[in-house]
Amino acid sequence: MSTSDTLKWKGPLPTTVNETQPFWDACNRGQFLVQRCNHCGEVQYHYRAFCCHCWSDEVVDLPLAGTGKVWTFSIVKVNRSPQFADWGVYATGLVEVPEGVKIISRILTNDLDALRIGSDVRLAFAKADSGQQIPVFVVEE
Repeated sequence: MSTSDTLKWKGPLPTTVNETQPFWDACNRGQFLVQRCNHCGEVQYHYRAFCCHCWSDEVVDLPLAGTGKVWTFSIVKVNRSPQFADWGVYATGLVEVPEGVKIISRILTNDLDALRIGSDVRLAFAKADSGQQIPVFVVEE
């Protein structure tokens, strides 16, 4: 998948449960949610019903602004998992966002050789055949 393609998701779909349904519903509205704890003030991701720092259930949704920087990445040249067979060579990594967390994500770029730690990225959504939108990050080129 390159950034010149319509962002179409070809890969495994998330399993949703009551706890994570608000996150996936927000993705379908074009919004990526992390959470802030009203008890300790920490920000967390992955989406869950309690704070991973203090275990309080006083967590509230915090939408991402949609920007970030590549914190680390890997170029995957061979993936033997059948659900990723159509991806070819691709990048995946950690994106650090201003809200204070790092997010594991597919990183889309038209030039994998130019991808660097510190590259600016923006949030985008790839749509699966089911209609579910999957968050990805796209390198600002």
